[in-house]
Amino acid sequence: MKKSRQKLSIPVFLALIALVFNSSCNTISISETFQVPEGTTLYTAHNIWKPGFWKISSINYQHGKVIPFGTEVTVVRANSRIVKLKVVSTGAKLTIRYHEDYALKPMSEYLKTLLTTKTRTEQSKGIDPETLASILDGKVEKGMNRREVILTCGPPSPHRTPSTTNTTWIYWKSR
Repeated sequence: MKKSRQKLSIPVFLALIALVFNSSCNTISISETFQVPEGTTLYTAHNIWKPGFWKISSINYQHGKVIPFGTEVTVVRANSRIVKLKVVSTGAKLTIRYHEDYALKPMSEYLKTLLTTKTRTEQSKGIDPETLASILDGKVEKGMNRREVILTCGPPSPHRTPSTTNTTWIYWKSR
């Protein structure tokens, strides 16, 4: 008796690949991550650099256009590899590629450093106007405290700066 082999059609094969890929990239619930009701307004917790047409890296390389902290965003999609955001005021779409091997924490914890429920006014309370202008321009100035540097550049990548209590933090301008 001869065994017959069935060939998968290309659309079925591609659907199976997509299913395997999507199951390995579980969707992350924003309301569960932040412990807030669905539809809660979210803002960027620090400046994010968008390097031209390229995807943004979770390492937040310090070049390109600055999307300032306190920018209202909606999360279009988040999984273990990417987070897609939409800037509410402009409709601009941002895709951030997540690097867990550099962040040393799961995506859900990274999201808590990327986004917040606090407005720009709430986040910048107590910061003098001159320093605030530098932060919004993405410029670290001598005399800034740790909180102001994090608003300007984001938290440093833990694989090179394991603790923000260190006196030296390492950031990158490019890969």
